[in-house]
Amino acid sequence: MHSGIANVWRERWRLIGFAAVAAALIAYLGISLVVADSVTRPYRRALASSPAVFGLDYEDVTFPSTGDAVPLSGWFLPAAGSDHVVVIVHGRNSSRTGDSGELVPHAAALVERGYNVLAVDFRGHGESGGLRYTLGTAEQRDVLGAVAYLEERGFAPARIGFWAHSMGAATVLLTAATSPAVHTVVADSSFARLDDLLAEQLPRTSGLPGFFNPPILFFARVVFDSDASIVNPEDVVAGMPRDSLFIIHAEGDRLIPVDHAHRIAAAAGPAVHDLW
Repeated sequence: MHSGIANVWRERWRLIGFAAVAAALIAYLGISLVVADSVTRPYRRALASSPAVFGLDYEDVTFPSTGDAVPLSGWFLPAAGSDHVVVIVHGRNSSRTGDSGELVPHAAALVERGYNVLAVDFRGHGESGGLRYTLGTAEQRDVLGAVAYLEERGFAPARIGFWAHSMGAATVLLTAATSPAVHTVVADSSFARLDDLLAEQLPRTSGLPGFFNPPILFFARVVFDSDASIVNPEDVVAGMPRDSLFIIHAEGDRLIPVDHAHRIAAAAGPAVHDLW
């Protein structure tokens, strides 16, 4: 009789243990899915400034991304008599104005120096369409859409340059590896490898231990089409033309450490015009 009771309790504890493990696994995966959703869902900021603040003429423009036709919004700022144009590309959770309007003075300075400017909102940002971003994969189609739009306006690819920031800089560098139309780039605060950056930053930003990273990145890739393992500018910049890349990075950058800039420069070799 006693052995029968003991067997019943052993079975109950076995089932309790199994249920506890299953509940922990479900929580582990569920939390990871929620974080993956958050990581790929942009915070859509309102535009923080306008070229009108600087007395500049500008046009509100729209054009589709290349390949998937996501509607993109931006400003075109003309420079009289110039056939050169610079595309300003923002970072994650930002817009064509920058977080607090800091990119608009950049545009004004370029126009003053004789460059037309196209300032564009990535998909899911600013006034562009789309609900998600993919941390630099699908956004390459936005970069190509900007080039196609400028070509329609009569600009030759050889006259198109990019001034890109953070995730935008990484995206432009990746696009340059596959499109000869993207060949002159100022890369401000790009990461070298996204998976390296996320290994450092995901635990800090999510508040979760590092062992949550693998399922978060798995769900980001499989469910939300954001594959961090292929967003690696340092793997592709060696093919850029000589003296075509100007790298800028703050030594005290706490989000993307400055060693990412040095890694990109080392990989790019003679493509680097300067590292500042």
